[in-house]
Amino acid sequence: MGGEKRYHPRSSIPWVGGRYRGELKGDLPHGQGMLILPSGTNYEGEWKEGKPHGRGRISFPDGAIYEGELYRGKRHGYGKYYMPKGTVLTGLWEKGSLVKLLGEDEESSPYLIRQKKREVISANKLTFMYKRGNGVFDLDFAVDNGEVFGFLGPNGAGKTTTIRNLLGFVKPDRGGCSVAGLDCWKDASKIQKQLGYLPGEMAFFEEMTGTQFLNLLTAMRGGCKKVRRNALLERFELDPSPKIRRMSKGTKQKMGLVTAFMHDPGIYILDEPTSGLDPLMQNVFVELIREERERGKTILMSSHNFEETYRTCDRAGIIREGRLVAVQDVHSLKSSQRKAYLVTLGSPSDLEYLRAAGLELGRVNKHTVEVFVSGNYDQFIQALAECEVLGLDVVNQTLEQVFMKYYGREAALE
Repeated sequence: MGGEKRYHPRSSIPWVGGRYRGELKGDLPHGQGMLILPSGTNYEGEWKEGKPHGRGRISFPDGAIYEGELYRGKRHGYGKYYMPKGTVLTGLWEKGSLVKLLGEDEESSPYLIRQKKREVISANKLTFMYKRGNGVFDLDFAVDNGEVFGFLGPNGAGKTTTIRNLLGFVKPDRGGCSVAGLDCWKDASKIQKQLGYLPGEMAFFEEMTGTQFLNLLTAMRGGCKKVRRNALLERFELDPSPKIRRMSKGTKQKMGLVTAFMHDPGIYILDEPTSGLDPLMQNVFVELIREERERGKTILMSSHNFEETYRTCDRAGIIREGRLVAVQDVHSLKSSQRKAYLVTLGSPSDLEYLRAAGLELGRVNKHTVEVFVSGNYDQFIQALAECEVLGLDVVNQTLEQVFMKYYGREAALE
C-alpha cells in the first residue's frame, strides 16, 4: 500500500480477537485502519462499519499478500495475489473467490479500467447553464459500486439540476455524465430502464387510486415481484386504495418511494427522498437504505437533511451555487472539524486560567464553559491539568454545524 501509516493511539481497540488501530465511526472501525490478528494475518486499508471495505492489503501468515478491492470483508473486484514463492495472480474476485485471471494485455483494457474504478455514476466537468446564468459548473464526482453517496446543499444550489442531467432530461452545455457506463444524454432511455428514480417534485394522475397508479408503473416496468411491492407498502404503512388527489403530501411521498423501489433495481437516484415524511417514516427510510446498501445497491441521494445523510451515506458531495466545494467521507468530514467540550470547573479562577491559556472558549454558564479544540489536544489537556475539573462532556456537532464553513451563516442550509 506504500508508506508507513500512523494512527492515533486513542483509536486502538480490540476487534474480532485482534487489535485494531485507526479511524472509528462510533465504536466500529470505519475509514482508514489496520487490524493485527494473533494468527499472524494483518489487514491494512479502508473499512466500512466494522468490515474491510474498499482498497486494502491482506498479509497472511505464510507470506502471501493480497492487494486490491474488498467488499464487506471479502476480496471482491480487481486485485493481485502475491504467492510466497513469487508467483503473482492478477484477476477479478467475487465474494472471496478468484473468478477470472487476467493477462497483461487485459489489464490495460477499457473493461478492466472500469472494474478498477468500479464507478457506476460519474460526472466529468459537467456544466449546464440556464438563461438567467445559474446552473451547475464543472462538476466532477463519481459514485462507486455499492456506495451510498449524499449530494448536499441548500435549495437552489444545483442538486436537482445535476439529477436532471443524470436522468438525461437535459443536455449538458459542456462535459458530461454517465450511469452504468452509458452516456446520460445519448443513452437516457437505456439508463432509465435500470434505475429507481424519485423526483423532488412528483406528478401523479390525481384521479387514479394509488393501486391503479402502482399497477400502471408495474406494467410500464414490465412487471415486479408482488412480494416486494407488498412488503414496501406494509413497511411504509401505506394504503394505496384511495384516490391520489385525496392523499396528503407525506402519503404521496410514500407512493413515490414504493414506486422507486418496488422493481428492485441495482441503482437508485433519489431527490430529497424524505421530504414530507414524519420522523417515524424517516427512520423506516433510513433502515431501507441501509439494507439496500448491504445488498450492494448503488445510491445517489440529494438532501439537505444532515442527520439523514450521516446515518445513511458513505461519502458526500457538497454543492454551493452550482459548484462542488467538497467530496469527502461523511465520517471523516465530520470528525475532521473542531471538537467542542463542555468543561465544569471548580472555581472562577479556573475559568480565568483557561482564558489566559489561549484556548478558544464559547458559551459560559457559572462554572461551565464550552471549549473548542482544533487538533491541538496537548494544549487543551495541559490547561485542564492545572484546573479543578468536575466534569467533561463532548458536545455533539450536527452536520449542519460541520458543513457551515462551506456556506457561511448567510447561506445556512434550509
